[in-house]
Amino acid sequence: MKVPSQSYRRDEGWTFIEATISIVIMAIMVLGLTIVLLAFREQLDKSWAVRVMDQYGNDVIEQLTHDLRNATDVTVGGGNGNTSRIDVIYLDPIYHNLFRTARWRADLRNMRITREGDAVDPLFPPQKMARGESYEIVEFTLKQFGYESPNSWERVDAARRKAAFLNAAYDIRFKLRYNRNAIDVGDHNWMVEKEYTNRVYMRNKNLAVKKGITE
Repeated sequence: MKVPSQSYRRDEGWTFIEATISIVIMAIMVLGLTIVLLAFREQLDKSWAVRVMDQYGNDVIEQLTHDLRNATDVTVGGGNGNTSRIDVIYLDPIYHNLFRTARWRADLRNMRITREGDAVDPLFPPQKMARGESYEIVEFTLKQFGYESPNSWERVDAARRKAAFLNAAYDIRFKLRYNRNAIDVGDHNWMVEKEYTNRVYMRNKNLAVKKGITE
């Protein structure tokens, strides 16, 4: 004959110690997951910000290179900070006896490059940035080939070049910095600085231009 089992009320459910340990373990797991997610989000935000900076830097270099390759002359003056005022002179594509000027500037107040007063990219810098985020123009210059070049070989090579070549060969130097300052306790300031360069030969500067300059 099977004796029926009996249950006692004091054996049902969790004890206070078991419940406390379970809550502590769950809290640790949730905290760990939160820290991982926040770190992932922080790294994602940084990667996206650098990607935006790369896109802008390459856009500025590409558009200025396009202007210079089709220009007949260029004048470079001093600007604010480590920047230059670049006036690109080109022949009007319709009226071949007229010359136009595209004026390039670094707007350090709004941290953007302008062409004829208009932003090269009106979406930079982004309008909605997190607290502590900012972009900074470190350098925007146009220098002749070999001039103040960090490459010693280029300086030696420039000394051997003809004046006609040197007067038409220029180096574009554009340097941007992304800052992410600490906001919360325990955070650290973080920044990344990148330089975008290109060498341009002004093919029309040493030519007798009689017709419109084609692309």
